[in-house]
Amino acid sequence: MYGKWFECKVSLKRTLEDGLQKQVKEVYIVDAVNFTEAEARILDETKVYGDVTLISIKYCEANEIVDSHNPLDGLWYKVKVAMISIDESAGKEKKVNVIYYVRAKDFKSAFENTEKWLGGSVMDSTIISIAETNIMEVFEYKKMPE
Repeated sequence: MYGKWFECKVSLKRTLEDGLQKQVKEVYIVDAVNFTEAEARILDETKVYGDVTLISIKYCEANEIVDSHNPLDGLWYKVKVAMISIDESAGKEKKVNVIYYVRAKDFKSAFENTEKWLGGSVMDSTIISIAETNIMEVFEYKKMPE
């Protein structure tokens, strides 16, 4: 992760199946240091669609982005996970909720992709909820080649 995640809503023209164009609103997530950079990045990433108007930018509550890198996985799901740790000094369980945005083809694969992602964690965790989002794409910061 480069900076913070920002949710950007834009308005643009899409060509429909019948060949007509329609003005639509779409939501994207970008990785940026601040709002100014998020605005520049989303306008740069979406310029291939022609005339794009930025409607809003807000902080995204994502703690992690889990991209399957599978071209067949076309949906983004918001997955809430309870991470459970033991506070050894107090002898009590501590639960912290973490939000993941997970790319998947359907609900079942969103669950499986999250389980796979969490498999390497030493903390106990429980998936609390999974919900399909209207996120079109996530643009992560790309490291410059050395």
